[in-house]
Amino acid sequence: MNKIILKPLMLKYLTLALPGFLAGYLSISTLLSVAQEVPDLSFRSEFIFPLQEKHVHSSSVVELSNGDLLVCWFEGSGERKANDEAVMGSRLRKGQIRWSEPFVMADTPGNPDCNPVLFLDAENRLHLTWVVVVANRWEASLLKTRISTDYLSDGPPKWDWQDVILLKPGEEFAEALEKGFREMDPPGLAWAEYAPQYERMILEAAKDPVKREVGWMGRIQPLTLKNGRMLLPLYSDGYNVSLIAISDDNGNTWKPGLPIVGRGNIQPALVLRKDGTIAAFMRDNGDSPQRIIVSTSEDNGYTWSVSKKTDIPNPGSSVEAIALKDGHWLLVCNDLEGDRNRLAVSLSDDEGKTWKWKRYLEYEPKGHGRFSYSTAIQTEDGRVHITYSYHTMKGKSIKHVSLLPEWIKEPFAGETNAEKLGFPKGKKVLLLHMDDLGMCREANDAGKFYIENDFILSGAVMMPCQYAITFVEWAKNVPKADIGVHLTLTSEWKSWRWPPVTEAETVPGLIDAEGRMWRSVPEVVMNATPQEVEMEIRAQIDKMLALGLTPTHIDTHMGTLYGSKEFLKVFLNVAEEYKIPANAIDLSNPRVAAFYSAEGYPVNDEVIGLLGNYSLPRLDNFGSVPKGDTYDEVKQNFFQLVNALDPGLTEIIFHPSFETENMKTITGSWQQRAWEAKMFSDKEVIEFFRDNDIIITTWREIMERFNRK
Repeated sequence: MNKIILKPLMLKYLTLALPGFLAGYLSISTLLSVAQEVPDLSFRSEFIFPLQEKHVHSSSVVELSNGDLLVCWFEGSGERKANDEAVMGSRLRKGQIRWSEPFVMADTPGNPDCNPVLFLDAENRLHLTWVVVVANRWEASLLKTRISTDYLSDGPPKWDWQDVILLKPGEEFAEALEKGFREMDPPGLAWAEYAPQYERMILEAAKDPVKREVGWMGRIQPLTLKNGRMLLPLYSDGYNVSLIAISDDNGNTWKPGLPIVGRGNIQPALVLRKDGTIAAFMRDNGDSPQRIIVSTSEDNGYTWSVSKKTDIPNPGSSVEAIALKDGHWLLVCNDLEGDRNRLAVSLSDDEGKTWKWKRYLEYEPKGHGRFSYSTAIQTEDGRVHITYSYHTMKGKSIKHVSLLPEWIKEPFAGETNAEKLGFPKGKKVLLLHMDDLGMCREANDAGKFYIENDFILSGAVMMPCQYAITFVEWAKNVPKADIGVHLTLTSEWKSWRWPPVTEAETVPGLIDAEGRMWRSVPEVVMNATPQEVEMEIRAQIDKMLALGLTPTHIDTHMGTLYGSKEFLKVFLNVAEEYKIPANAIDLSNPRVAAFYSAEGYPVNDEVIGLLGNYSLPRLDNFGSVPKGDTYDEVKQNFFQLVNALDPGLTEIIFHPSFETENMKTITGSWQQRAWEAKMFSDKEVIEFFRDNDIIITTWREIMERFNRK
């Protein structure tokens, strides 16, 4: 790649960012075929029953001795306060894809039945555990169990035995809690003032033998050790901690281990390491930042280390983890801080130290869907089966996904990001993008000209600027326009300037002595807090939404949001929450990473680690229309830039504005902008794209392709 041509871009942006190992994709469409034979696919999915209005949640699935699958969940008009909640079930016969009509697995009249768990013991007996919620309070729940030896016929199993599992944690329970709280890391800032009070309250409750015995609930299937011991993961909403029930007689009787101590570590999923250590991955119901929590046991599940947070986001939602037959570990979780609108499945080849491969089972904008409480098993044929709660505005169901572990690795097979989106192999795909729309009339007029004549459709609006509303009002009536938000935190010109969208007193760190945004990126980095930055960029996106235009993408004016690690984190988190893609470059290509590193970009493990969970579409490369002393030189430099690109998806930005006397007073770069306002309507440029078989795309098309994956 030509360094001289790309140099102006290097001066504009401070850093580049994109996840180094993620290649997440959206949910796979529901399998609609009703054929009885299961096709040999690496991935397939279907609803267990049609979308409906009742509340359905917390499923569990098991492979039966004949190869059938049996699934259960709870269903009714609510959760703990809905007395009509019952445990329901359905069967999938081996070799078929149509689930049976649902049937009742357990129902306690007048009380909610919730959180069912299915599993087989060493004698192939089927166990169902669930909680009956007493007095409509989670902390008063009773843990019940049923066992069946006759469960292969149609309909519900025939139950041989039923009882309440009453655990009796002794005084050592309170002692372990007190010891664990002393050993824990200091609480996060949000909890710093309240943690001591919380811990004292928990310790006081732990002295009450009644409170110790009730309120324990299951969510995840048990782990069976090589010596036959069964470890049933439990948690308490009263104590907000976890505990493992231990059985050495195939689940006939259970005794409690000592608590897994933490501040809100619940619903553990257990995985056995090769050295005999057991790892528990837990939901975070505690202090900020919310992350998946882990703990370990070295004595077969009786005592546990104090829980610690990982770097994997968790929005207070259940996680699932299992070990596969080939030694890989599989993790299913909502990997966002704010909501359950994204469900990820990941693989690790180092027992959970890192998760190198990730794909997405579901992903919708915040508020458009919730996908959670997954259960995963690997069946005898090597396939992984996952069931989870599927809640959208169209209705609710339990969804079943079946996949081969290799499916998770498929996007990492060396394809370009363009090819992963379905563009032809080996092609150069360009996203030509107009920056600085809304800054002035001249920029707006140039943008309208390109869009109206179908020369260039993609651009982004600077929402704090005076002419932003004018352009948005025009664009929302032009469906083909591919318009995003050019997130603006600087006001660089001498006299043509703008304040933030947010009220000045709310974001003082974004404002200079003139009451406008700072002129340079370093000034923003030195004066603004990440909280102020997040408030402002949300306000800019929300302003466009309030005007009636949904942005197809977001990017950053002058690269300010790449100016610090904290700003970058805000940028990507907001992009994922709104499900509006940010422009970011894939640094997994060593040659691309080496180039940007040589140009002074902080391409290091810290940056890549920060961006590791970014999951929206990524660019293979990024550039800007190069400068020149004449219009013809600018064109020739642009041709040279494109010819030097490798195949893949590359965004090239430019700043078109029509030439006027006013434009000449705004910026000294008016001539370059004027040339860029006509270059992409130039017949020679259009023929260059055609003759070189260049594909031109938009952010809208990119997301449409992304959503089909």
